[in-house]
Amino acid sequence: MSAIKKVFLFASFSFLFFMSGFAIPFIGIFFLPLSSVSLVLLFIKSGVLSGLIGIIIITAAIYKFIPHGGVLSFVFILFVVLNSLLLYSGIKRKKSCWRIIMDSSISVSFVSVAVILSFVIYGFQISWITSKIAAGIPKDISAVFVEPITRNIYSITVIFVVITVTLSYIFLSAGADRFNVKIKKLQPLEKWRLPEANIFAFIFSLLFYIVFKDGKSAVLFQISDNILNLISFIYFVGGFSIGKFFFSKSKAMLVLSYIVFILDSRTAVFLGVLDVWLDFRKKKEDVNNEGYLKTGD
Repeated sequence: MSAIKKVFLFASFSFLFFMSGFAIPFIGIFFLPLSSVSLVLLFIKSGVLSGLIGIIIITAAIYKFIPHGGVLSFVFILFVVLNSLLLYSGIKRKKSCWRIIMDSSISVSFVSVAVILSFVIYGFQISWITSKIAAGIPKDISAVFVEPITRNIYSITVIFVVITVTLSYIFLSAGADRFNVKIKKLQPLEKWRLPEANIFAFIFSLLFYIVFKDGKSAVLFQISDNILNLISFIYFVGGFSIGKFFFSKSKAMLVLSYIVFILDSRTAVFLGVLDVWLDFRKKKEDVNNEGYLKTGD
């Protein structure tokens, strides 16, 4: 396949996945990372110049042919292009999996939060966007969501970035073999475990939140709320990994546990925090080893 055909092929995929990420409700978050995957593969297979040409073509197409193209093209550059460039750079430098994900997550999150802060400083009202999104929903119901989203817009943005970057790497490593590209794969979810020292960050963020929850400073409360959300999200993922570990052999129970965790995120966070002291996975392995010693099976 010629270089020109590769550019248009991968650029088309990136464009379609990007638009699907916003057009398809709920599951769109699984399509958006594939937009970055397409660009990274273009960089790897055809080189930096072809990748940059692909980015220009996609950005121009979004700006020219899509309603509100100016805003969406900016979003494309911020969340897709920046992520793609950082992932490609990390892969070329042969960094570790988690280092690549962490570098991209931190960089994209920093730029995203800086952009939101600049809008707020210049008088843009975040609540205006959330109220527009909630248009058509009864006011008593929308009020429950609009105020927390407005207050936690920074942590929501960072969590969105982390999910997008991580899924981008997972999808990229899973499909790389089909394009004759070798990329290191992450450990299975059931083996993900947070360092024990991270519990101090959770404890201090919780105390910080409690102190300023009923205080007079709205700014400090907003900061504490966003920090607690970010730390809680880490342990939320930890809860998912525990669920995968225990129910990996039963898809029905695994799906049920995930549904419970999503409907009541505090359950997953509680399990993730509790795992620091109880280490559920080690206890199960110890039981299995004892069974083996007794029966030989």
